Order: sequence, then structure tokens, then C-alpha cells
Amino acid sequence: MLRRASLLALPLLMVACDKPSEEELRSMMQEVATEVATKTADEKVAPLTTKHEELAATVEANGKQARRIDELEKQMASLTASMVSLESEVAEAEVTIEELEAEMKKEEALKAKPSVPSGRPDPAAYYKVVVGDAQTIGASDALVTIVTWSDFQCPFCSRVTPTIETLRKDYGKDLRYVFMHNPLAFHTNARAAAIAAEAAGEQGKFFEMHDKLFENQRDLTEKNFIAWAKELGLNMKQFKRALDSSTLADKVDRQQKAGVALGARGTPAFFVNGRFLSGAQPVPAFKALIDEEMTKARAKVAAGTSRDRVYAETIASGRTAP
Repeated sequence: MLRRASLLALPLLMVACDKPSEEELRSMMQEVATEVATKTADEKVAPLTTKHEELAATVEANGKQARRIDELEKQMASLTASMVSLESEVAEAEVTIEELEAEMKKEEALKAKPSVPSGRPDPAAYYKVVVGDAQTIGASDALVTIVTWSDFQCPFCSRVTPTIETLRKDYGKDLRYVFMHNPLAFHTNARAAAIAAEAAGEQGKFFEMHDKLFENQRDLTEKNFIAWAKELGLNMKQFKRALDSSTLADKVDRQQKAGVALGARGTPAFFVNGRFLSGAQPVPAFKALIDEEMTKARAKVAAGTSRDRVYAETIASGRTAP
């Protein structure tokens, strides 16, 4: 056992006896220091290198992004220029379309504009409609005169009565209403009713009888004419004589011929300061024409024409036939 222990201790003794020199120690220490310094430097540099690589990658990515932005800006500038050009072309096209549409509307209006039937008055023209001895209501110096040809047995004529009342209230002294007769042949009681109205008119009750006749269109008989005359307080002997008067019958016939000559064959037919308006039109249709003529009449007055001469001057050069 002792021998074996001695043998084991021999290498240790030999190592212990093999001491390095001072120079070898310095060299060894220098190597250790260099290794430590290198390791430390590597440990410090490694993160910096990584950071540098990351920064380089970021710079490169930013550079690519900047170049992409430049490209996009160039494309945007090009697109903007193209849009401006397209907008200009669109604007020109819209103008062209509007012009074409306007032309088409004109053509359509011309096509749609009803031609004036032969023998009928032209609504755009003026006609010389002489009032004469016709029954009137309203001031003689009114700026606008409505002349109507009517038939006491015509249902459409009776519908116009409230319209005329509305117009008279709205325009007051500036509107005059003139009534002329056109008893149509197929209305067998219309002529007799017209004469009865004129008979009442001789006693200043024309429009009162006018209202009675329109309110009782289905009962236009001589018996009723006499009954209504009594209700109106007329002198009955004078009224009855007038019913048989050829003078009043001639007046009715003369007015009818005058209307037919102007083209007013149907009833009701109106002339507003000489301009034709056909049928039982609503109030707005009358007002549109009245307002237009009222403006012209006021201009005449402003220019020096007296009110009582406005109507005569307006129709002076009017047509005397359709």
C-alpha cells in the first residue's frame, strides 16, 4: 500500500517541482488578459454590430420607401394632370349635351305646339273686339277688358260665372267684363233666354237676370222668364213687350255673327284685351293672361295714354278674322 501511494504522489511532486519562469508567467498573464479583453470586446461589439445591421436595414428600408413615395408622387402628379384634362373634357361634353338638349327641347316644343285650327283665333294674336252696345260690368276706363261670347244653356258657360266673380274681386276697377251672346243652334232655349236677359237689361237688371238664367239652365221657359222678372222687381208690361221686340232679337243675332266672324264659334269664348282664351278655364289661366296685359296697359298709361283709351289703342290694329 505504501508503495502504491508513493507511485501516485510522484506526478504531483513532479508537477509541483516544474515551476514556470517569471517570463513564462508574464506571457501566460498576457495571453489571459488578451483573451479576456478580446472576449469583453466581442461581447460589447456584438450588440453594436447587430444594432448597426438593424440601422442599416432600416435605412435601406427607408430609402426604398422614400423611392416608392417619390414614384407614387410622380404617379399622383400624372394622374392629377390626367384628371384635370378629363374634367375639362367632361365640362366641354356637358356644355355640348346642354346645348343639344336645349335644341331638342326647342324642336319638341315646336312639334308639340298645337297648330291653330283653321277658323279659330290665334291665342298669340290681338283681335279687334269692339264692345259696342254689349252689356258690361266694371269701369269703362279699366286697364283690362274681358269680352265673352256665351250661351245661357251651355253648362260650361255657367261654370265660368264664379271664376269671373273671383277675377272682378281680385282686380277691382282695373277689370271690365263684357257679355255677348252666342246661342248655339242645338240649345233650343238659349236664344229666347238671351232676349229675356236683354229685356231685363233695358231696365238695368241684365246681370241679375243673367244669374237667374244660369242657375236654372234646365228650366229656360217664357213662363219662368216672367216669374224671375217679377222677382227682380221689373216693370212687367215693359218686360213682356221687350220679349217680343225684334230690336233685342236683332241685337242677339248681331253679336253672335260678330263672334263667329272673329272665330269664337264655341262657348264660352273669351278675348282678354283682344287676345283669345277658349273654354271654361280656371282662374290661374285667366290671371296669367290678365297680368300680362295689365303690365302692358300700365306701360301705355305711363307713356301718356289715358286709361279710357287703353283698350281702344290695344285693339286698334287687331285682326278682324281668325
